[in-house]
Amino acid sequence: MTLLFALTRALHFASLTTVFGVSALLWRAGGIGVDEKALRPRLILAALVALLTAGLGLGFVAQEMTGDAGAFIDLHLLATVAAKSFYGEIFQLRVFVLLCLCGVCMFDGLHLPKALLAGAALALLGLTSHAAAAGSPSYELMRAAIDALHLLAAGFWIGGLVVLVPEVLPRIRDSARLVTLLRLFSRGGVVSVAVLIAAGTANAVFILDMPGMAWSGTYVTWLAVKIVLAGLMVALALTNRFGVLPALARGDAEAKDTIPLTVLAELGAALLILLIVGFLGLTAPMQM
Repeated sequence: MTLLFALTRALHFASLTTVFGVSALLWRAGGIGVDEKALRPRLILAALVALLTAGLGLGFVAQEMTGDAGAFIDLHLLATVAAKSFYGEIFQLRVFVLLCLCGVCMFDGLHLPKALLAGAALALLGLTSHAAAAGSPSYELMRAAIDALHLLAAGFWIGGLVVLVPEVLPRIRDSARLVTLLRLFSRGGVVSVAVLIAAGTANAVFILDMPGMAWSGTYVTWLAVKIVLAGLMVALALTNRFGVLPALARGDAEAKDTIPLTVLAELGAALLILLIVGFLGLTAPMQM
């Protein structure tokens, strides 16, 4: 069940970051001319997947809390967990937000409302994270807020890559428009990278800097792999920003061949990170 729960968490993160990042970038893009009608079915699907995986997550949590393998089909048990636990209270709020998000995604445009709703659903995850639970309860909200910033920064970056992929595959259709979109994404990406590094470092300190406790080797290993993949993403982003993008603006043919590879590599690394995050959330950071 741990594997299924981790995959469910990863899919939930992937769907929400897609809606948030795509909507935030399209809101900033204005009239650049991205094919929004082609993106709308993907946003609808992502919003529905986010809602479905949130419900599945409640079932897994109920199973862990009670040790009852039949928790998924025990409506009374699910209702009890949703009503009488902190996780359940946050779950109820997030389900309301996700239902609103599904409704808004049915329409073209409305990028800012979509980004705000998806961002709220992402940020609320910080309240039930390892970082929020680590250390003194007096600073729990501060730690949750930092984790929320970490999730939102990752969401903008990953969702932006989702927008870029159809722009560069199977071939670049409009170099001038792509350069404009890349510049816009890069400006937001610089902020995202800075927030990711700062918030991610703070989260690691919150979780692992607990006096008198020994680190879990499994957790540290997953975290190390995540950091390596994040470093790869940063390296690719810097390559795009300071190497490929200027060359593409000059009309360099090699840059046109390179940008699809770097964008796909970034997105692939991001998806692997989301998979690892799915496992990290279920792994105890400290040995008992």
